[in-house]
Amino acid sequence: MEAAVYASLVVSFCLWNFVSASPNYELYQLESFRMCGFGGSEASVYISPWDAIILRVGDDFQAARNIHRCKVRVKTKEGFGLAAVIEDMRIRGRKDKETNGWLCEDYVKMSTSGSSIFYKFLDTVLPGDLFKSKTTKELCGTQQNKGDSNSSFTFSEVGTNANILSTLNSDLTLEFHQDQSNDNPVNNTFTIVITTYKHVSDKVFAEACQGKYLCKGSSAYQYCIHPRYECDSHFNCAFPYSSGSDEQRCRAIQHPIFSITTIIITTLATIVGLGLIVCCLFTFIMRARSRTTTPTGTPIEASAPPLQRQHTLPHYEAVVKSDGRQGWGPEDPPSPNAFPPSYHALFPNGPPSDLAAESDEL
Repeated sequence: MEAAVYASLVVSFCLWNFVSASPNYELYQLESFRMCGFGGSEASVYISPWDAIILRVGDDFQAARNIHRCKVRVKTKEGFGLAAVIEDMRIRGRKDKETNGWLCEDYVKMSTSGSSIFYKFLDTVLPGDLFKSKTTKELCGTQQNKGDSNSSFTFSEVGTNANILSTLNSDLTLEFHQDQSNDNPVNNTFTIVITTYKHVSDKVFAEACQGKYLCKGSSAYQYCIHPRYECDSHFNCAFPYSSGSDEQRCRAIQHPIFSITTIIITTLATIVGLGLIVCCLFTFIMRARSRTTTPTGTPIEASAPPLQRQHTLPHYEAVVKSDGRQGWGPEDPPSPNAFPPSYHALFPNGPPSDLAAESDEL
């Protein structure tokens, strides 16, 4: 029974994780032992081509308090770019009324080198500063840029209100800094989505983007991502001129009621329910058996029902009468010779001597 209960708990835990995490993203908590938690300050993450990850600090129930400085180097395969968007951020800072920017106490900062010869060449022949070395300002305050088909966001890499950083370089660095003591928790939280992509600039890249989702933007800035990230409530086309087209056009898409995710969740919930029912039935059967066995396991024999009280035997004359003539009645009494002789009639002087001797011996 305990094994069945543990199995149900494990399935419930897996179900909860499946519901709370997106299947298309690998989640990295910066406070975990693999990242900057437990005294660490630097970490590295590799993203496979056409994949995306989520970097997170804290959540709605637990603020970041175990790390003070964290630097994460994100890298992907050469030839793929990285696009990072701040999806949700609440970091200590105050609003500057003059510039409408933020004055940060704690902050997040993103940067990329873009120092290879290839990117220097692209920076020379193409307009804009997409391929230059870039670093955002120290970013803080409150931002929320989660994908919503009914909302529209403007992505910017400029100033203290910047919310994205994109580069054709295959690496990107994120820094998180906070000064508070462990004894004084601060509600610093953020979530950043980083997506690998291809830049459509010539025939080679155009062929690589066949079958992929093309992020809409200006003619000079064309990108493609894996189609599974379209309409998933996360901005993956986070480029200065794309405006998150992978989510903005989702209002016209009809999502089926019974999607694969819904079917999987329903199946897991059914398994958990059946497991609990089996546990209850097993418990009921074992308790019923324990009531009919001794402590050593020997079945208890059912006791015989109490003997019913028998009726008083009929009189001797009535029995003899039943064997005699059935026509007896009050008007026709039986003759004296109709009955067998009584004991006194046979032995008027007492029992015979031989019977008396036997009686004395007893």
